[in-house]
Amino acid sequence: MPSVYINTGRKALTDLPPRDPKVRSFHESLPHYRPTPLAALPEIAQQLGIQHLLVKDESSRLGLTAFKILGASWATAKAVAKRVDLKSTGVGTREDLENDLSLKNLASVAQAAELVLYAATDGNHGRAVGRMAKYLGIKARIFVPTMVDEEAKSKITNEGATVEVINGDYDQTVIDTKLAAEEHEGGKGLLISDTALEVDDEIPKWIVEGYQTMFDEIEEQILEVTGQQTITHVVAPVGAGSLSSAVVTHFERTPRSTKPTIVTVEPESAACLKASLEIGKMASVHATFTICTGMCCGTLSASVWPILKDGVSVAMTVHDGEVDEAIHLLQKHGIYAGPCGAASLAAIRKLARVEGIQLSPNSVIVIICTEGERGYQMQI
Repeated sequence: MPSVYINTGRKALTDLPPRDPKVRSFHESLPHYRPTPLAALPEIAQQLGIQHLLVKDESSRLGLTAFKILGASWATAKAVAKRVDLKSTGVGTREDLENDLSLKNLASVAQAAELVLYAATDGNHGRAVGRMAKYLGIKARIFVPTMVDEEAKSKITNEGATVEVINGDYDQTVIDTKLAAEEHEGGKGLLISDTALEVDDEIPKWIVEGYQTMFDEIEEQILEVTGQQTITHVVAPVGAGSLSSAVVTHFERTPRSTKPTIVTVEPESAACLKASLEIGKMASVHATFTICTGMCCGTLSASVWPILKDGVSVAMTVHDGEVDEAIHLLQKHGIYAGPCGAASLAAIRKLARVEGIQLSPNSVIVIICTEGERGYQMQI
């Protein structure tokens, strides 16, 4: 199976939601906020024959080691504000709460409603939801598939959340978590899912919306780092597709003389986007082991497919050996990434060797490093 798919069905997207300025303001109000670096890698850029290679390094974001807290925090805030009954909370009207999504206000109403957050995860999203539950002073139940390792589970429980292991893969975990949230006594379970089972699922769309802060920062940093606004390529990992959908959404709706080429990367063993693009409709794959645990998803989020099928130009797969090499290469340049974080570098190095796809001396490539260093075991 070829590792690169050129999406000949690519077309401009016109019906996209506008940028919400409240997202960045909300994140700036959270503990530990600061923009993550956009780091230049001139030596690797020279090896690839391009002008700039830039890494958006999400290895330390809002006090956690991955980008996921951006989406989880915004979606939790929006979901709590929509769910709670504001009577006797002292917060005021729903409009008042929407206009002041402070942790103090959200904690007050979430505790009064005795909400319990639920999430399915293969690592970073669940930890982020656990962190939000801690901020709000409420409980969280995080469901994980059997493949999730002890390190990831320990990080979630250290946030004060409970971890429940589902005897199945990530796709099954998503379904079981939804059912558990719906069955929570008194209707007090609140599912913070980054995977939509239906196209119109609202909370996964808020997850995508939450990632806007990352791209706001990139737009500011690209000028500082390169002296220009030009970006020719953006490389993002897929998983269930929320981040890659956010990439497409931002760069499609942001004015530029030339839109960047959007390149996605998936593990060979869990390439649900590439498989879907190849047949022209959303398809599931049997996801098997990969060191890129957070990308081991067999089915795309239903709400992202309409965006990805039109907005992605190149869909790639990489194998674990290529990711492992990329991890060590990034370390040599002072960036300490986990496997999902290094996958984008593995992809662009591979793309540079593909016949018929030429990166030029004028290429300015942004790759998204989604997670910091963590333990993993290669399978022989």
